[in-house]
Amino acid sequence: MTVEENRSNQRSPVAADHLPHEGFTKRALSPEALRSPLRFLIVIIAGTAIAESIAMVVVYFYRFLPYYQQVLLDAAIMVIIISPLLYLLSTRPLIQQIEQRIQTERILQARLTLIQYASTHALEELLRFTLDQIEALTGSRFAYFHFLESDQKKPWLRTWSSNTLQNMCTVSGQDSHYNVDQAGIWIDCIRARQPVIHNDYPSLPHRRGLPEEYAPVIRELAVPIVREGNIVAILGVVNKPQNYTDNDVEDVSTLADFAWEQILHKQAADELLKSEEKFRTLVTWTYDWEFWVDPQGNLVYISPSCKRITSFSPEEFITDPDLMLSIVHPKDRPIFDEHLRLVHRESAGVESMELRITTREGKECWIEHICRPLFGVDNQYLGRRVSNRDITERKLAEKMIHERNRKEKLLTQTIHTMQLDIARDLHDTLGQNISYLRMKLDHLSERKLRKQTEMQFEIQGMARVANDSYDLMRGTLAVLQSEKSTDLFGLFTRYAEQIEERSTFKINFVSQGEPGFISARRMRQLFYIFREILNNIEKHATATEVCMELTWNRDCLELAVADNGCGFDLHNIQYGSHYGLKFMRERAELLNGSLTIQSGIGSGTNIKLQVPYE
Repeated sequence: MTVEENRSNQRSPVAADHLPHEGFTKRALSPEALRSPLRFLIVIIAGTAIAESIAMVVVYFYRFLPYYQQVLLDAAIMVIIISPLLYLLSTRPLIQQIEQRIQTERILQARLTLIQYASTHALEELLRFTLDQIEALTGSRFAYFHFLESDQKKPWLRTWSSNTLQNMCTVSGQDSHYNVDQAGIWIDCIRARQPVIHNDYPSLPHRRGLPEEYAPVIRELAVPIVREGNIVAILGVVNKPQNYTDNDVEDVSTLADFAWEQILHKQAADELLKSEEKFRTLVTWTYDWEFWVDPQGNLVYISPSCKRITSFSPEEFITDPDLMLSIVHPKDRPIFDEHLRLVHRESAGVESMELRITTREGKECWIEHICRPLFGVDNQYLGRRVSNRDITERKLAEKMIHERNRKEKLLTQTIHTMQLDIARDLHDTLGQNISYLRMKLDHLSERKLRKQTEMQFEIQGMARVANDSYDLMRGTLAVLQSEKSTDLFGLFTRYAEQIEERSTFKINFVSQGEPGFISARRMRQLFYIFREILNNIEKHATATEVCMELTWNRDCLELAVADNGCGFDLHNIQYGSHYGLKFMRERAELLNGSLTIQSGIGSGTNIKLQVPYE
């Protein structure tokens, strides 16, 4: 039967606008309870007066008795009349009031216990603990908690009380959904939208059978929990040793409603915790170094990735507000100081810059610093969010690319310079020799040389020029194929051996010192000068011995050549002979070097060439 059928006054279901403590507060603070002391006094006075009046009437008819017997009779009549009256009109209500107060204190204690329990336990534990509390409060044997979907048609079992799971029966189907039309009579509270009591469950004609693993149901109290006109949950207690009463309905409804508020708060707290955990995980595991600075420049949050980049922990940055500035590279600190002023400018937009920092180990690291303004839901300026990305590898790659481009450009320029030098050298040497041979061949083809000696003289001259060209070509190729500066001595030695084979003088050639770096271009110019020196000795000196010394000094390369030939007057050089000397001086100047010549008629010639390293 419903509570409305169980009692004359209709009970309303537990609703959101029904205060959790309304029931037991009304019982504890009812007008009867407030007037009980006054009623007790009035009952005592009125009862005493009535009893005394009746006793006086009775004693009047027994006035023949001795006085002490009349007194005893009067007292007996007053006790017989006053005692039931006092019990019915005063003592019994007082006892009921005491019981109500005790029950109220138990409910208040249960509420306090729920609040304390909810703060330290999970939702599932809170639901079961709520059932355990209501089960103990009503003296029931087991209890259940069902949630109801928003369509009001699909309840689903959320949990059972601890005693139900441990001692009463082997239940299953937790979190199972089913339709209202398929449920048993316990669902009557949904149809009636108010608490329902079944104190004689086995005799109900419309009841349905229970699963074998369920304990027998004798009595049941089901209470709906209503929010905004919809039933959101059903809390039921089963098998109280005595019948369920209106007080049980009120107590269960009150505590169930309060428990639902705690459940909502717990669900909201769990959702907030999940949301916080989600965003905390998102921020904590960012690869870049993220932090938030408030409008006053204080550090609100910094991600742990700062340690990966700087080797300093987040706690160190929070403890020392100047740590960020102190690790900025000194050359980048002025622009970073200017950038920090953006924190106090609400109108500043997104800013980015690249700067260097120094890690704890002293390693230089490049970061890309990007910051943007932060605004709350009320458009209040909250400071700036900063993202620092480690771009050291990118900077190194850029540096390598820049260096490679620089080297490629330098190589291109060097190759072009070498091409120009080789073209000029070929023009000045091989070109002139080939032009000479062509002129001689043209001259021989046009003239009729009758004397054999004249023909032989022309052919010998042409042969010398051809040999010079051949030696020059071999020397040039040797220079181009040289990879080290040490090849310079070998190059000079091979050419000197070729000259020595076809000449009448001996050549002594030595090298001293540790070879320094000489580029291929400078080696080629040095070879041309060296070649010109030996050619001049071969053509003009008539020497028998030539001494050459290649000295590798600390800051320059020195070549000294001395012959015991006829020498010449530096101030009276024959026409045509000065071109070779001019050629050597021009090439020495191209190498930023110096060429000195000492010679005299009959005393040989000494030549010294000094060329600085690159």
